[in-house]
Amino acid sequence: MNKRHFITAGLALVLSVAGAALPMNAANAQGLQNNYSAGQARDARDSGDVLPALRVISIVRSRYPGAEVLNAQLQGGSSPQYVVTILTREGRRVNVIVDARTGRVIGER
Repeated sequence: MNKRHFITAGLALVLSVAGAALPMNAANAQGLQNNYSAGQARDARDSGDVLPALRVISIVRSRYPGAEVLNAQLQGGSSPQYVVTILTREGRRVNVIVDARTGRVIGER
């Protein structure tokens, strides 16, 4: 097997393992299409379209004292939102939905 075939086979293996680890259904595919990439989020922040993620995280921390922030994602559409995943002091995992333009907490799921 030459070097080119070896690299191609290795890449195919990596992609198949990654695909098996992340089952994709219609809801997941839709969610991924709405998520901003890091570059898109940075551009939106720099242009003033959305609040910085650290400010939104601070807002969530003040509303949920003692909670651990696990993740924050900027999702697009006509009204961009941050989805901030937290672990409360009681051990509940909560997705806090925040308006990315105003910082207003919209709800949780």
